[in-house]
Amino acid sequence: MKSSNDKKIPAYKTNLYVPHKNGLGIKNWIIDHTSAHAYSWKFYLGVFKLILKGSKLMKYPVLGKIYKTLMMLGDENKHTSATIYNLNVDVSKEGESVVVPADLVKDAIKQASYIASMKTCLCRDSQSCKDYPLEVCCLFLSKGGKRVIDHGIAYEISKEDALKRVDEAAKLGLICQSLWVEVEQFIWGFSNEEMGSFVEVCFCCPCCCVGFNLSRNATREIKERFRPTGWTAVVDADRCIGCGDCCPTGICPQECISVVDGKAQIIQDYCVGCGMCKVRCQYDAIKILNTQPMLGSMKEYFCKEGGLDLKF
Repeated sequence: MKSSNDKKIPAYKTNLYVPHKNGLGIKNWIIDHTSAHAYSWKFYLGVFKLILKGSKLMKYPVLGKIYKTLMMLGDENKHTSATIYNLNVDVSKEGESVVVPADLVKDAIKQASYIASMKTCLCRDSQSCKDYPLEVCCLFLSKGGKRVIDHGIAYEISKEDALKRVDEAAKLGLICQSLWVEVEQFIWGFSNEEMGSFVEVCFCCPCCCVGFNLSRNATREIKERFRPTGWTAVVDADRCIGCGDCCPTGICPQECISVVDGKAQIIQDYCVGCGMCKVRCQYDAIKILNTQPMLGSMKEYFCKEGGLDLKF
């Protein structure tokens, strides 16, 4: 099994993102006034539905290239990425003291200069989710969060309440992702300079998350923009009966689990440890275990994996 230190880092990841200059500020003004506001919320619910439907085009050469260009996922936009912080991992020994992904999320919250919370989850609202609450939603861990507050779609939240949000999401079985998505500048209305500190932490359900669903429909080079924090799914061959409940089509966002010779098998190089397969296994044959060295902070993951030296 390869460790994260063994994998060759593509050249683009050594090139740190540099925000575009503001110039005369015309672009910033247009983005600020055309992005999501309270009065345009329903419009952007429709936009997210279109983003999801359009993602199915990615596997077609010509249409896929058009979609990736529109979504700023082309070769020239290499910094867009997500890191998965599973909030419900398996610690090998009860009472063992280990650093888990939730610790890194909480550390980032404690260090944040400003925290804004969306009023409702855009993904779940756009899909009319009935299984998970809308209010356990995204956090922005930087002063850029003031932008979405000014637009009437978010509110300032204390560090204490943000930490409670992490625990609540864990109890609900939601999956945390930290994301930096370049096209979201046009959705949230961030200025060019704010993109250098834009840090989004989402609490995602397996059914409605646009990121996970986009990954399900994506080609492998786009799937690779979703990365683990050193924790991946591991199969206990003694417990596994090969029923296949863990790997029906459209469940694993990385398409990395299948039944081979009567046992579930997981391609570790592709697995991000989201745990969607684990939840479906009624025989407790899948665990989310620490299989690769972890980095020390969320900031390090952004920098090493995405080439983003973000200012929280």
